[in-house]
Amino acid sequence: MKGQELKRRITGVEETVKITKAMQMIAASKMHKVQQLFDAAKLYMQRVNDATTPVMTSFFSDNALLKQRQDDKTAFIVIAGDKGLCGDYNHLILDKALGVMASKNVSKVFPIGYMARDFFKKRNYDMIKTYIHLGLDPIPEDAREIIYDIITRFLSEEFDKVYIAYTDIITVSNHKQVVERLLPIPTLERQSEPNILTGEFSVEAILNQYLLAKIYYALTSSSLAINYKRMVAMQQSTTNGEEIISELKLQYNHKRQESITTALVDASASLQGKRL
Repeated sequence: MKGQELKRRITGVEETVKITKAMQMIAASKMHKVQQLFDAAKLYMQRVNDATTPVMTSFFSDNALLKQRQDDKTAFIVIAGDKGLCGDYNHLILDKALGVMASKNVSKVFPIGYMARDFFKKRNYDMIKTYIHLGLDPIPEDAREIIYDIITRFLSEEFDKVYIAYTDIITVSNHKQVVERLLPIPTLERQSEPNILTGEFSVEAILNQYLLAKIYYALTSSSLAINYKRMVAMQQSTTNGEEIISELKLQYNHKRQESITTALVDASASLQGKRL
């Protein structure tokens, strides 16, 4: 590669590194914001789970959201990203979901994010509705929209079971791909009837709140994971780019030194020829 070509290549890589640095900073800023949302959603999920546990028992097994069905038509909610540039995030969760789906009678898929939509579209799954851009800055209203659609279709018996696939945060840098059953809500055995507010509407409201909290937690957890992965991916790209620049500069300086040495040798030979 000639000196001018090396110089153009160095300039091109330097421009790319500027972009990856900027994307790394953006991802880090978003990650900090989503971290706060995730912490709040996790605490909320814990509080709602404590309040819901007394209801999730065989004493209320006739409730439509708790009642087990004989048929096995299954729907999947799969949370992935709206784009790439986030390492292996999308690959891991989509492969995990697909592996579990292979053993189920899947009739419907509710993809969240462009990557999930395109993934299941290529595999000819029946996608009733796609949710886009919910993973960027998730809010409770996003979860409410999803759970309203799911519960309405579940109660109308479009499907008999609902699973959700998402990326769970163990620590900021340690993630786990999870597939959990959302509906019917799993029940626990109790020896005595729980002392809670009675009435069908009271139980219904508690269970709806549980499902809402579950979806919102999954959205915030997945959003935190994708922003962390994107930050790490851009950091690695920046490091790789800087290494390439260093190597290209060494080659460029070597070529330049060769050119100078060649010019000096030619000039010296020319002077000696004139003397002779």
